[in-house]
Amino acid sequence: MSDVTSPLEQESSYIPSAERTAGGEDRHDAHVRHIIERILWMLGVCLLAAAALYIHAHKGPLPGEVAFSRAVQAIHYAPAILAFLTFFSSLNDIPPSIAEVIIVALIFLLMRWFKQVAFFLLTLGVGNGTNMLIGDYVQRPRPGAKLIHVYTPLNFNSFPSGHTEHDVVFYGSLLYLSFTRAVREWRYHWILIPFQIFAGLAIFCIGYSRVLEGEHWLSDVLGGYLSGALWLFLLIFCYRWVTTKLQQRKTQKA
Repeated sequence: MSDVTSPLEQESSYIPSAERTAGGEDRHDAHVRHIIERILWMLGVCLLAAAALYIHAHKGPLPGEVAFSRAVQAIHYAPAILAFLTFFSSLNDIPPSIAEVIIVALIFLLMRWFKQVAFFLLTLGVGNGTNMLIGDYVQRPRPGAKLIHVYTPLNFNSFPSGHTEHDVVFYGSLLYLSFTRAVREWRYHWILIPFQIFAGLAIFCIGYSRVLEGEHWLSDVLGGYLSGALWLFLLIFCYRWVTTKLQQRKTQKA
């Protein structure tokens, strides 16, 4: 058990220096990077807001979206590939997604990774909650069966894609934790490689599968990716800030 918990224990015991941040980065480089990240984040928020306002006023498919969906659905997929693509979508339905969250949270609690489970749950809560609020405002109808083939007719809001956004914040937060400094330096970090590959595939494939199944238009999927990335980045920034403050307090006490 000590080998399993050691990475995050090492992270909590790391003392940043005057030249290095809590993550082991050069402070000047980190400062410049943070400025760029904040500018990009604000631009992303403006883009998401503009897209929500536009689609709220023009709820139908955008030019080229019907043709794109038909082209995706017209491809002849081998049964194994089709099952692989649709697997990520079904895994993200409400019952299995809730089960996944509970399992991950329980594992973190058993490992006494309290700070990490708080970050994980807050990321999901902020991301999914904000995404639902945007969807309630936009109120875009789902693709109609008269235009494309729809696997499962749904009446919920279409923009942004909830499945896509959820995968970005769910797997993205876990990927971030798996790439933190302490975990990278853990001698058993290679154990996490299969999970990291699976998480990357889930994020990459979920958008394509939603278009393939006729549940969303391309702009819904892109909006889901953007929405998820924005809230994931925001919570990562908050997590790093809290981690730095806690370590500074520990240093002062020492």
